[in-house]
Amino acid sequence: MEVHEFTLPNFSRALSNTYTSEDIVREKGHFTYLSGYLGVDGLDAKTIVVESDYVSKDYLHDYVSYYSLCFENYPKTCKRIHFFNLNFSQENFISALITNDAHQEIWDSYLGFIVVRPIPTKVIGYTVLKTFSAGNGFDNRYFWGTREYVVHLYGKVLNLTSLAFQEQDSVVSACATTAIWSMLNKAALDHHTVLKSPSQITKDADKLALDGSRLFPNSGLSVLQICQAINNSGLVTEIRQGYNRYDAFHYNIPNNRLKKLLRAYSPIGIPIILAIRIPTAHGQHGYHAIAISGYKQSAPEHIAPKPEISWLSENITKFYAHDDQFGPFARITFDGEHEIFTPWNRVTPSQVLNVVIPVYPKIRISYEDIESITLGLDKILTFHFDGHIVSDLIWDISIDYSENFKKNILESPLTDEEKVTHVSNSLPKYLWISSCYIADRKILDFVFDATDVNLGMIFKDVVSYIDKDDQTILKEYLTLNSDVLASFIHHTQKQDYFDFFVNKL
Repeated sequence: MEVHEFTLPNFSRALSNTYTSEDIVREKGHFTYLSGYLGVDGLDAKTIVVESDYVSKDYLHDYVSYYSLCFENYPKTCKRIHFFNLNFSQENFISALITNDAHQEIWDSYLGFIVVRPIPTKVIGYTVLKTFSAGNGFDNRYFWGTREYVVHLYGKVLNLTSLAFQEQDSVVSACATTAIWSMLNKAALDHHTVLKSPSQITKDADKLALDGSRLFPNSGLSVLQICQAINNSGLVTEIRQGYNRYDAFHYNIPNNRLKKLLRAYSPIGIPIILAIRIPTAHGQHGYHAIAISGYKQSAPEHIAPKPEISWLSENITKFYAHDDQFGPFARITFDGEHEIFTPWNRVTPSQVLNVVIPVYPKIRISYEDIESITLGLDKILTFHFDGHIVSDLIWDISIDYSENFKKNILESPLTDEEKVTHVSNSLPKYLWISSCYIADRKILDFVFDATDVNLGMIFKDVVSYIDKDDQTILKEYLTLNSDVLASFIHHTQKQDYFDFFVNKL
């Protein structure tokens, strides 16, 4: 056990090992990023505690798969560095360990840990660090891809909300492997999903390697291999590919579409994987994979009525990703309509080529199925409100658990009778909810079954937050113009959907 003040020299020394000098550590992008993340402008770490001879299960799996077979006698144990937002001495720390109620402020200041692997250069192993301040409301960082971790430190039990991170070692794993591994750290909380080590993920993915390339060392995974590895862990994947009608060789996903997908699938809490094209030297490009676990979104606001539909997802200003080349919760911003700025390069932007969305197998209805119906609902309501509102209708589509939907109903301004009516409905586990706002006021929730067949009747409920008099006027308008308005709904059962909407008001 060693206790040191958190300084850059002490930090680089703690990250070094027999095969990786302090000079090499200081040259790594991870060191620069983590120094800022843990520094005064970040989590403001004050003290480091170094735990020696730590057994890391993930490294042990990789050790057995590769390092134990090397001629070099690589150690099978690691060291683990713990960070605290408090100044204390080794004597204070020992006293806190052996005395039950003494120095509780030390444990309250815990920020997380980094496992240092005993291998050349790629030293950043299993890492769990506290996130920046966050919240579930608008204008806050919203880390939806995190979970609770239980940390055992010399007999003390500490709790931390985060998402595990590690850098690729370029031997048993590449960037896509570590992105999948981080994603599974959250998804594996569901008992049908299996958390695997990087080497196990690479083995699963390699079942689709048709080019004859070797498994270890691993040079990277294709999108198809990423999906195979995820499917072998108990999830299924939805893929969104970029497009460019003018240039088939240079395609990417527009930022407005990316924002819609992030907003839509985030409530189920599984990190989303992006395949991106990044700039390299001499005007060339490379390819990289990252795992998104959060974003920052501003609140709904006044937008003057306009011909095209308005989306709440347009208010997402940045997102946070585990980038194995830098660190956890790296901030990524949008640049124009088609590009993003990543930690790789703050001068030349990158592009998103593919979005890999892991979902639970019971989720069968896609975002696009609900968006198609929502476009029709927007037309219907736009005709009704035309000339009567000064703010545009704003739409928000997201998937969620039915238990969360019912919880939100109970906390809403509805009457007690209305609350009981909605929460007593029998609903599937997963729901798509299309919400309509006027400025920052929600007026309607349209609720759909996310587990059914898209050609079926997936409309399950309509929740109205409109004043009773206005709701009566809306219902009369819909009934009077039923033949015309029903045709706006893009579904084979358009009339049934329209009638359901009217009857629920």
